Amino acid sequence: MSDAATLKSTAGKWWVQVRGRAFGPYSIEQMAQFLAEGRVRPNTLVSDNGDTNWTEARRVMALRGLRKPQAANDAEEAANVFVHAEIISGAWNGFMAALESMGHVCEMSPGLWLVRTRFSAGVIRNTLSQTLERGDRFIVVDASRDRLAWFNLGPEVDVRISKVWNGPLREEPVR
Repeated sequence: MSDAATLKSTAGKWWVQVRGRAFGPYSIEQMAQFLAEGRVRPNTLVSDNGDTNWTEARRVMALRGLRKPQAANDAEEAANVFVHAEIISGAWNGFMAALESMGHVCEMSPGLWLVRTRFSAGVIRNTLSQTLERGDRFIVVDASRDRLAWFNLGPEVDVRISKVWNGPLREEPVR
């Protein structure tokens, strides 16, 4: 059996399956961008029609060579990024492999790492989120570029983070 699938999107459109739901259609250019960002991983299911023929992206000849992650547009210099994760599923090994593929990693304490990387917080979030399951969560803080990204923290936390991260400073009492 060949390692390559026979999908050949004749209309030039692709669908992506995430947690059992189909999204698309996407052009080959969009798929290339998703692969570069880590939103579509080699084991992500893709289809050329959105209904049938679901197969892993790594097996689709038309998508091969598109999946190498790219550094962020504003990331000519390396950045220091902190990642904190709570992984309660069995996804630990996949998460660590993905994290270590992003740059040099130093474990600071259980569940907290410093990563020296050229990737943006968004690319790191998209790459790591592909490895996790329901209940797992993490946050990425790009200390060099003043960026923040997170996964699966919930809508209430999203609102609280936005209020603090983008909010005004508290007035200091005059002495």
